[in-house]
Amino acid sequence: MSSRDASRYAKFLLSFPSLHVLAPVNLLLEVTISIFILVSCPILRGIPQTLILFFSPTLYSVFIYEVFLRGDKILTLRRLLALQSIQEVLYILLVSIGFLLALVFGQSSCSTIFFMVSIGVSLSSFTSTLVMLGFLRRKTPIVLAISLLYAFLQSSRWLILSLILVGSWVKTILPLSISFSACLLFLFTIRLKWEKYSSKNPLEIFKAYLEYYLNKNPEPFETILEEMSRKEDLALSLLFLTPRAGESLSIFGLSAHFGPFGTVGSSSLPSRLIEEFENNGFRIVLLRNLSDHRFNLPSWRQVEKIREKMLEALSSAEPLGECRASIIQKEAEGYCITAIRICSYCIVLLSCPGHSVEDLPPEWLPVFSDIVSNHGLTTLIVTDAHNSIDSSNWKMSEPNRETFSRLLHSALGNLKEMPQKDLKIGFNRLLPTILPRDEIGPGGISTVVFNTGDENHVLVLIDGNNMVSGLRNYLVNNLKSILGLSTLEVVTTDTHLLTGVRKSRKGYFPIGSKTGRELILQSCMESINSAMKSLSPCSVNAWTGRVDGVKVTGEVFDRFMNFVEYCDRVIRVLFLAITLLNTLLLGFL
Repeated sequence: MSSRDASRYAKFLLSFPSLHVLAPVNLLLEVTISIFILVSCPILRGIPQTLILFFSPTLYSVFIYEVFLRGDKILTLRRLLALQSIQEVLYILLVSIGFLLALVFGQSSCSTIFFMVSIGVSLSSFTSTLVMLGFLRRKTPIVLAISLLYAFLQSSRWLILSLILVGSWVKTILPLSISFSACLLFLFTIRLKWEKYSSKNPLEIFKAYLEYYLNKNPEPFETILEEMSRKEDLALSLLFLTPRAGESLSIFGLSAHFGPFGTVGSSSLPSRLIEEFENNGFRIVLLRNLSDHRFNLPSWRQVEKIREKMLEALSSAEPLGECRASIIQKEAEGYCITAIRICSYCIVLLSCPGHSVEDLPPEWLPVFSDIVSNHGLTTLIVTDAHNSIDSSNWKMSEPNRETFSRLLHSALGNLKEMPQKDLKIGFNRLLPTILPRDEIGPGGISTVVFNTGDENHVLVLIDGNNMVSGLRNYLVNNLKSILGLSTLEVVTTDTHLLTGVRKSRKGYFPIGSKTGRELILQSCMESINSAMKSLSPCSVNAWTGRVDGVKVTGEVFDRFMNFVEYCDRVIRVLFLAITLLNTLLLGFL
């Protein structure tokens, strides 16, 4: 579930303009309603005092805010007035329908309009109560009391007009009762559904999410995620390269996923760990072992466990002496394998440039590790390059494990026959000063050049979430041709730091969806050239192990998404039921 997915249900209230815009908008809506009512009910023209009733909703909204909500950082006065705008628009729509029905069927426009208004009272009260239940961080009974008072005050104009015109308050109080009963039924239904997943109040989860989304405070939401997460032992590996000239380079492989979105959990892990390590004099490249959204970390506290283990690995990595390497790349049927052998260790890069693919499943990791072991090598990292997605229609294809296995067997067989040569290493990181920051994260473009004799093999790592289909091949073909490279692979970090961009269809922009290919090509070329200038012979240390007892979200977000969709269905059904019940009961009165 992306931030965009979760927030779309309250999008209007989250993105509405300022008070300077809302005040005149609400005034205009109230004037429109008053004109409709005065035209439809001539009797009211003789009672001009009733005009004040049409302008009371804004005053009541301010009253409710000042008495009960002042200082609330979520349901601010701006959002409360936005809620009122929604209600006013609903009334205008229903009054217009009533006016048209009266014209078509030749009935009294006044009675028809007030029939529609009564339905509007119920629907608007139901809407306002749902919003307050989700937005107010107070106990449910208190929220229900505030929302009931708010709904009553907002409907009081219709109650008074009903007494004036038909001498009865029933057609206003009955819809209020129906809407309040529907809210109680909604609370009971969602609590019953959520009990299958957790004892946590589902409203508290939504409020914690809003605290993150609106106030940029992930702590309450991360705490809830931690409580619902399970523990896993995550694989961690390290290749520590020390050049004769220049600073050392640490290539880490981690079996975690860098989500779920924004700054929550491990979303910012790649760039944030780079910053922390480099501030302490370490240069690092972080590659993601095969993993999916089940391996998101729920909080930065869990990321700290990873960081501490990485520091431990740096201090205890086993020296392998002078570094010798051989590298090969095999491609077929839209799939590509890059195998990097350094001493007895192997890094495998899996790429699907001819397909539109999301995360490669972590269940494949043991299969590929066994293939590497069968060729007499130790698996260090098996990385999902995550570099091809069709952002035009977002259709995904199932990757073919057998094709990957066949390519890996072939590559390792050839690699075994190739002589290992002395390795020179070069590194550069190009920060995204001229690149769009909603596509490429603060980790920028990292380049590792592996030089064996007269051959340059390049790994380009871009801090982003996937790439548009075709861009990887464009970069590989052009960079190899221009720079005379033997092999090249482009990998993304799969950071979810940029996920949750509201203006994008899926909540994020794959690399290349907005940025011109030429700019990305030029940036990669600049980074590669800088890395080549720093080439130096190196020694190597290696470490493999696990980070024990790290919490991962597992199926939590699948549950969230299923629950949100369930709530959506329940709300739609209740809206329909409220409309039908009001129509039936009011028709008999």
